[in-house]
Amino acid sequence: MGETWVTMIGDLTSEPVHHPRRVHGHDVVSFGLRSVERRYDKETGEWGEGRQLAVKVTCWRKLAMAAFSCLSKGDPVIVAGRLRGAETAEEIPAPLGLPELEAFSIGPNLARCSAEIRRAGRDRPRAIPLPPPAGNPMVTALEEAPVA
Repeated sequence: MGETWVTMIGDLTSEPVHHPRRVHGHDVVSFGLRSVERRYDKETGEWGEGRQLAVKVTCWRKLAMAAFSCLSKGDPVIVAGRLRGAETAEEIPAPLGLPELEAFSIGPNLARCSAEIRRAGRDRPRAIPLPPPAGNPMVTALEEAPVA
């Protein structure tokens, strides 16, 4: 109760750092994340950077190992988790004044990159783009696809 849950879209500002079994016997990974507002200037007709927010992201257990093996500095991601103020005392130090986002879910920002999904122990056919259906334009290719 009283927790602040957020979803943040941004880029990794540092390589993920693995802290093996450092805290309570669990794997922990941390990295920097920065979100930059993009603003359109009507006078110049150009896009520019606006306000910025930087946080330290901390991942635990399975998510930690997946983030460590998949992510690199500069990757565009979407992170959902619990936001904590910078004043909390943590076992893994953060730069002074930087809030911490304890991640519960991390994914690639598919608006800015592509990704291949691999699930452990599951073989499934890859999605194949379908052409738009003929006739009613309101019906999508997904609705027309046969159900397996």
